Amino acid sequence: SSSILITSCPWICLFCENFIYEPITLYCGHTYCEQCIKDDKFVSINCPRCPNDIQEQIKSSIIYARENNSSKNHFLKQIIERSTTFKLKCENILLCHKAQNEYMKKNYQQAIDIYSDIIEKYDDEHIAFYGRAKTYKVLKQFDKALTDIEQVILLKPYWAKGYYCRSEILFEMKCFTPALLSSLQGLTIDPDDQIGKQIMARHLHTVLHNNNDKQDVTRAENDLNMFPSTNNTIKQVMTSNTCDSKLHMCKSTPLTPCLCALFDSEHINARDYDCSICVNLLWFPITTPCGHIFCRECLIRSIDNTHAQCPICKKSLEDFFPLLIQSHVNKTELVSQITETYFPNEFHERRELYEKENIQGASIPQQLTNSGESIIFEIPIFICVLALPHSTCPLHVFEPRYRLMMRRTIETQSRTFGMCIYNEQTETFADYGTLLYIRGLIYTQDGRSIVDTIGRQRFRVIDRGMRDEYNTARIQLIKDHVIEQDEFDDLYQYNRTTYKRVRDWFQQLDPYRRTLISRQLDGYPPCDDLTHESDDGPSWAWIMLNLLPIESHLQYTALSSQSFRDRLQIINNTMDFLLNQQPQTISVSDDS
Repeated sequence: SSSILITSCPWICLFCENFIYEPITLYCGHTYCEQCIKDDKFVSINCPRCPNDIQEQIKSSIIYARENNSSKNHFLKQIIERSTTFKLKCENILLCHKAQNEYMKKNYQQAIDIYSDIIEKYDDEHIAFYGRAKTYKVLKQFDKALTDIEQVILLKPYWAKGYYCRSEILFEMKCFTPALLSSLQGLTIDPDDQIGKQIMARHLHTVLHNNNDKQDVTRAENDLNMFPSTNNTIKQVMTSNTCDSKLHMCKSTPLTPCLCALFDSEHINARDYDCSICVNLLWFPITTPCGHIFCRECLIRSIDNTHAQCPICKKSLEDFFPLLIQSHVNKTELVSQITETYFPNEFHERRELYEKENIQGASIPQQLTNSGESIIFEIPIFICVLALPHSTCPLHVFEPRYRLMMRRTIETQSRTFGMCIYNEQTETFADYGTLLYIRGLIYTQDGRSIVDTIGRQRFRVIDRGMRDEYNTARIQLIKDHVIEQDEFDDLYQYNRTTYKRVRDWFQQLDPYRRTLISRQLDGYPPCDDLTHESDDGPSWAWIMLNLLPIESHLQYTALSSQSFRDRLQIINNTMDFLLNQQPQTISVSDDS
């Protein structure tokens, strides 16, 4: 129900509504008690903190944690152990676990004694009341059980398990209709709870088939309204009455408990929250299934250059890495909120450092200056093939340095990098290249990427540099020379004539080759006319320069040329060669 408020303090496990004891962090970034996550009787497979619209899109983070036997979050466990107030909470939870073990061994009186000792010291420990109520129910001391479970619901009015436990007690007392209504109250909190549905169905079946139950529904509702927990004027007993140091994004309200005030923030040090790889404050902290925590980018780069294993314990991360590289693994919410809340200055400095080190894409000027000279700016350089404007350039990226470059580029607004060929004479990349725009990127399970790019503007290299083992360059965009009016009309017609000549050649090809070319080009390009405003000339010419069998040095000449007429001449020379070769090919075939 949308009217039901759910506790959102990140220190509280939403399954037991208690402090997170022996914390396990799921790959969605949320943290819960180890016992709650690994409990075989726990049916729900969706993280209650994750939005409903993403729960069905990827594999359940809870199921993943169970299948991979995820370890406790060592980092958070150390933080909790350093806090005196949190240690007291953990001691109470440990006593509750001890009482639960006695309950499982059927040592019911010992369990009651332990629960009673806890309640005597702390009258707000709902888990102790809950455990004692279940024990009293087994001993058929229903009045005591009902009193305890009412206290649980008073303390935690939005915890469905309290209502289910009360319904089971009422059911044992032969109060079938109140039991049914109590289970329905639990389902209003969590309508998808399978255990709650089973309890409600059993109670409904009994109500419908029990002739000895003399209570009607109206009277039962009145009886339930007499319970303190069902009144609208409930004053909830808070775990902490005031919380002046809430974590950022902590959504607890005056009606829901918050444990942020119990955190010993005065005795923490920013250096305790450093990444063990980069030795800087954790940025976008990621928790591995083995329970260790790193900056997301640090972990990915470590795996890029070594193997898919944890840098600390060397446990395999082969199943985890595909989720990480495909951005399914979210930051560890609790650690991220701690650093942002308690170390604001260090957090701001760390963000600036991250942006300086990682957000290194091209900031493309909107237009060239009137003088014909463009602004000089820096871009990352991919040394591979000769790419041309308006032409697609698919890439298979597997080298660690280029993996890093692609990740950084895809995060920028421009999504653009430079492509240059290697010059064997100068033993570096060429002086001219093309800006490539990333239209799409798919990661493989081992971190490689298939990148769909298309050429945009041409550039000239001014200076060369290096960054994290890949090349960079300060570049200047280039454009064609201005076409005088007396030459424009002739060049305009030359463009159309050349296009028609290439088109006629294409139509004479056999159907199989025409189909292959059309698929490669995503349809044969139309003829776009020459205009005064064009910086690189008609796009069809670049597409044909990339498609036709032209020697690489001529393609490079076309790329660096600022004359559209020269590029058309290269295309026409190629057509002369192809048309002259065609009759010879036919005659050879006839002779054979």
